[in-house]
Amino acid sequence: MKKSVIILIAIIYITSIALVSFFGLQYQNFFEVVYTEGIEVFDDGDYEIKTNKETGEKYVVISKDANGEYAYQIKYRVHPDNATNRDVYFVYDKEKAEQLSITVSDDGLVKFSRKGTITVTIIAADGSGASATLKIYAV
Repeated sequence: MKKSVIILIAIIYITSIALVSFFGLQYQNFFEVVYTEGIEVFDDGDYEIKTNKETGEKYVVISKDANGEYAYQIKYRVHPDNATNRDVYFVYDKEKAEQLSITVSDDGLVKFSRKGTITVTIIAADGSGASATLKIYAV
């Protein structure tokens, strides 16, 4: 009995050494977190996003739409495409927005009740610090 237990342990030991040497001890992380590296703001098709040559600030000038409203849907892209958390949030001066009756929805729809200007910063929700800023002029 003792002899068979010792032989069994030896077989398991030799087999485990063979398996480890064949497959290796590499750790594979199947739940790798890919952080946002950047956020790109792009044209919505109706209005062209421009860049101030002196400051590098991105801005867009909008006018009333067919319904007589000032509205702009911020279009953005999170980079890289395989970022684990692609959520963003929109930061703006809420006090100024309240004074000018400007609303910014959670999906980036900016509505003005009258002419005005607001700066909206899009920030990655994954804590990476990636962001993009867009100034919107309603004229």
